[in-house]
Amino acid sequence: MSPAAAPETEKPAAAVRPAPKPRPRDRKKSRAIAGELSRFQRAVWFLIPLLVVTVWTEVAGLLVARGIAVPFFTLPAPYDRCNVWGLVQLVLFLPIAAAGREFYRFAGKDILQRIPSPEVLLTVSTAASFFMGLFTAVQMVRGVPYEVLPPLFFLYSGICLAAALGANALDRWGKVSLPSFRDRPALVLLSGAILLSIVAFLSFFFTGRHGFPLWQIVASLLIIACPAGLFLATSAPAFAAAGKAAAHKILLRDGAVLGDFYQTTMVVFDKTGTLTKGQVKLTDIFTFNNGPETGLLSLAAAMVQHSDSPEAAAIREAAEGCTLPRCSELETVPEGGCEVLCFHEHVRLGPKEYVSRTVLLPLEADAYMERLTGEGKTVWYLTVGRKLYAIFGFSDILRDEAMDAMRLLKKQQIRTAVMTGDNKRAAQYLGKMSGADRVAAELKPEHKADLVRTFQAGGDVIAAVGNDSYDAPALACADTGITIGSGDKEAWQASQIVLLDDDLRSIPRLLRLSRSCARRARRDAWVVSACNIVLVPAACGILTLFGGTMLTPGMLALATLVSLLYLFLQYERFRRSR
Repeated sequence: MSPAAAPETEKPAAAVRPAPKPRPRDRKKSRAIAGELSRFQRAVWFLIPLLVVTVWTEVAGLLVARGIAVPFFTLPAPYDRCNVWGLVQLVLFLPIAAAGREFYRFAGKDILQRIPSPEVLLTVSTAASFFMGLFTAVQMVRGVPYEVLPPLFFLYSGICLAAALGANALDRWGKVSLPSFRDRPALVLLSGAILLSIVAFLSFFFTGRHGFPLWQIVASLLIIACPAGLFLATSAPAFAAAGKAAAHKILLRDGAVLGDFYQTTMVVFDKTGTLTKGQVKLTDIFTFNNGPETGLLSLAAAMVQHSDSPEAAAIREAAEGCTLPRCSELETVPEGGCEVLCFHEHVRLGPKEYVSRTVLLPLEADAYMERLTGEGKTVWYLTVGRKLYAIFGFSDILRDEAMDAMRLLKKQQIRTAVMTGDNKRAAQYLGKMSGADRVAAELKPEHKADLVRTFQAGGDVIAAVGNDSYDAPALACADTGITIGSGDKEAWQASQIVLLDDDLRSIPRLLRLSRSCARRARRDAWVVSACNIVLVPAACGILTLFGGTMLTPGMLALATLVSLLYLFLQYERFRRSR
């Protein structure tokens, strides 16, 4: 049988795709960002007058006693002894507390599950500040001097809530979040505050050496247990890292991946279109049984004219201008091969594993295959009936930056692997050229996912890199899925990271950025916690045993100022670093 030219093949009806309908733009994310910003702005607007009133409340008594200043206003007798500034602080604090209602909702769920989360810490601290401030405000209205009452910490709690709302706004705006790095400090602070409260309460209760209500110790320790910058300590580095990633044309589709990617121990690359340029060319054709080269090429092009594989595109490009025969009963297989009925004969095209099921390949074909695979080329076979008629050799070019990417990953102690559906010799050749540590060849799409699971079962944290639907299963089951910007829709949907400029060197860059971000977030969370921990002796009442005072708003203001200034300087340093 000799494949002759025939009229142009007709496109199967099943291959006709309707025009895609334009999807409505999802505005859920923009509404969420606007909501976070509006709550933050509302908290700041009420925080400013609360700051003024708090400062006046703290210093008014001293100024009036020394004749330096007079009160803003005086009440008529017999109410002139009433002090309403505590009540004013309470009124200004309530809108700020209402703006943080989302934290209370999450805290309620965490309390039911017995999780000492940062939201629980913030809620407990706010509640302690509110009830202690309510007691003091009522007593001030009744005429009790503020100097002998527990201090008001409405301003500090307002700053904590405003900072937390600002951190949430940064997370939503930058589409990144690192909440896990503040979980351990929250656990230590909350547990420590409860334990110290019990110890200090019982100590003063049995010794009787106190001139203040014992519940003030419990409230003070719970208040300082929540650092004002705890939420910002993780949100600020994440926001800066997101900006630096965008500058390198790295799209983070899932912001949480930034806090997990630094744990990666192995990066697995797909070959065609990812590690190579995906510009597959048909470089070799060997014919058998006196088959005409042009006719066989036309037959192969007719079989794959609706396929999206790189080899199919290379065949169609080589057969451009040829008249294609009419084919019917097209059947495709995951290996990339296909079978049609042409000239009343069953014709198969694909890799050796596919065509060898029905055709006994001659020894001469093995010699050609050894030669082509030794050059790193992919080999396909064309059979008609039970006879071999052609061998096609395809070559692809390694990306210019592939070897640099492999070298940089190894420098960061990351192992690399290549997975491909090509034969072993071609895969090993390309793996050697790129510098990969391991090579897995002759894989079906589902086998690629199994390979990733096997690596994970061995204790590795896997980042899989692919570019098309054949790689999507592996990308979906990997700890981190990465695709290149030129990848198809299925690869994008299965990935958390997209390299918009197709530069594989962005992977080691992002890994280094993720490690730096995680290190800074973890360190900053503990530093801002330490700023409040130094106030524990004052909150426990220990200083009163040596002639000192209990915890005051001035102490908390100084600790808050130091911690927020530290976070700002670290943010600027990270943002400007290379």
